[in-house]
Amino acid sequence: MKNSIKSFSKARSRSSLKNKQILSKANETFFVTEDNFEDFKFLNKDPLKLNLEIGFGDGKYLTEQALNNPKQSFIGIEVFESGLANTYKKIENLNITNLKLIQGDVSEIFSKNKSKNLFDFITIFFPDPWPKSKHKKRRLLKKNFFLILKSLLKKDGKIIIKTDWQDYAKEIMETLNDLKFKFDQESFRVDSKEFITKYEEIALLKKRTVTTFLIHSIS
Repeated sequence: MKNSIKSFSKARSRSSLKNKQILSKANETFFVTEDNFEDFKFLNKDPLKLNLEIGFGDGKYLTEQALNNPKQSFIGIEVFESGLANTYKKIENLNITNLKLIQGDVSEIFSKNKSKNLFDFITIFFPDPWPKSKHKKRRLLKKNFFLILKSLLKKDGKIIIKTDWQDYAKEIMETLNDLKFKFDQESFRVDSKEFITKYEEIALLKKRTVTTFLIHSIS
């Protein structure tokens, strides 16, 4: 996808040499780059349940889910090397065998994939809100992206989205309504230490409201 609008911003500082070395030596069974990615169907052999996390950050949620659900398969997509390297180290250290990582821009990866109706569950936690008005076109969760997600879900598949940026939550809600997707929406202040992601911890410290969307019954 040439000249596509990026929904992420690369960090100003260069990734450490150590992270690059970790990923350059990563086992191809568990790590794939955008350039080498062909299709999601080549990453798993008919798993009982297949889950996708888009933008998994430090990998805390993704690795815990993989460890707690050994009969399910997980795929994580992330563009930043630091999160990828840290998560890959967890895969090695904890001997996680049901998790595969893809490095790259999710839009580019989706454009290469041809398979449909694959995932039981897709999670997108705290996508970049691009808060400045002139940058909002970079937001990931637009109509066309939701239509791609719809094509990737199995019949009874579900999507969970979380954001702590309220105008982004409003935009997501309006888009879902326009698409006539059925969803439940809940907004709350994070006030519990029951498992939360790194960014929910930030929201807790800054007393932000987190909005969660559970999208289901997509026809």
